Amino acid sequence: MTKILIVDDDQNQRIILQRILKKENYDCMTASSGQQALELLEKNLFDLVISDMRMGKISGRDLLKSIQKKWPKLPVLIVTAFAELQDAIRLVTHEGAFYYFEKPIDTMELKKEIKRALAEKSLQVHDSEQVIEDKDCYPSAHFGNIIGQSQSMRDLLKTMHRIVDLGANQLLITGETGTGKDLVARALHDYSPRAKKRFVAVNCHTIPNEIAETELFGHVRGAFTGADRNKPGVFETAHGGTLFLDEIGDISLNIQSKLLRILQDRQVFRVGSVEGRQIDVCVIAATNTDLVQAVEKGQFREDLYFRLNVIPLHLPPLRERRTDINLLIDHFLTKFSQEYPMVNPKTIKTSARSALENCNWPGNIRQLENCLKRTYLMSESDQITTQDLPDEVFDQTIPPVDLKIDLSRNAVSLEEIIKSYIEAALYQTGGIQTKAARLLGMSRRRLQSRMNRYGLESKNFKSQTNNLME
Repeated sequence: MTKILIVDDDQNQRIILQRILKKENYDCMTASSGQQALELLEKNLFDLVISDMRMGKISGRDLLKSIQKKWPKLPVLIVTAFAELQDAIRLVTHEGAFYYFEKPIDTMELKKEIKRALAEKSLQVHDSEQVIEDKDCYPSAHFGNIIGQSQSMRDLLKTMHRIVDLGANQLLITGETGTGKDLVARALHDYSPRAKKRFVAVNCHTIPNEIAETELFGHVRGAFTGADRNKPGVFETAHGGTLFLDEIGDISLNIQSKLLRILQDRQVFRVGSVEGRQIDVCVIAATNTDLVQAVEKGQFREDLYFRLNVIPLHLPPLRERRTDINLLIDHFLTKFSQEYPMVNPKTIKTSARSALENCNWPGNIRQLENCLKRTYLMSESDQITTQDLPDEVFDQTIPPVDLKIDLSRNAVSLEEIIKSYIEAALYQTGGIQTKAARLLGMSRRRLQSRMNRYGLESKNFKSQTNNLME
């Protein structure tokens, strides 16, 4: 019979857990302290330990460390109050605990994770070949579309693997604009048990305040003028799957309050309705702003911040992970060759690689991709050289350039693509050819030649405002 040790200084909690597990035919022993637990572990063979986080002299963390030293194969499940949730998550993601439970414990979740822990332990014990797992190194530099071999990215990938294993349903991703927060959110969904359900992405910055509530939570017919039908919000739309709330720092305090209640109660109320609807959704929030600073200024609710920041993920800027730039260059060149089969596949000269590696990339991976795509499509040779790179690579005072063109049409020729880029550059520079040529990484003479080919004149762009730069 499977033997489980329950460790908790709260007698009522010990009794409750023991009763639940005995009904599942587990043989349970209890300990009222970490010290008593260690004594029982010395005298008995246990298959699993369930320990409270906060106890007297020997805490749940101390007990975990002792167990890992003497009984490294013994899985430990941590029980924690919300106030200690950050510490409990660190025990799982970095210190080797198998799983954590927030009080009050979800009984079904408890049973499921016990079975999972015992199954993994059984595989380890009965494996005929001894496998030594290096928990600090993932041989692959990929997780979905996330690429990186720098130490900071390997740490991130390791945490992402643990998050997928945990089945966590509240996450906060931080990082500068262009670091790939949306890719992390998508990868976590695609590799989670929710992968077959919907992934719904919402940019909170683009939702006007006056319609934010109905967009997020939905409304019922007659809730306000113009509400002629019932409308589900994005929480209901994402039911069973994942909801990605990008730029979470931009939502109003009123919406923050309602969002907090949804995260706590897992229930959403449509505008105009008093009837709540249960939702099962993984909420991944992301921001490029400092939420701690926003909390201090009264612009963001502290309780919502702590609720979202249960498992924080930080994406480092590209300038702090230069060793990944070469990987990213090769990845994007392969990607472009697949996206634009009308363009001959291109390589990149070592000197051009070096220039890209030495750039600070204030717009991060997004800027690198946009810059490289522009160069890939506009250069006339099969090898990209430093002469093909735009000035933003060499002049750090030039802000990230994002020439907005529509390449979504299926039958787009290379000539149409080049014409679109030239038009976008002329719009952005108000028809100034010298500046437009610099944005495109070409000489003014070559730009003029292209303009003549496409029938473009500078005067037609002089009245345009510089409104295309992000």
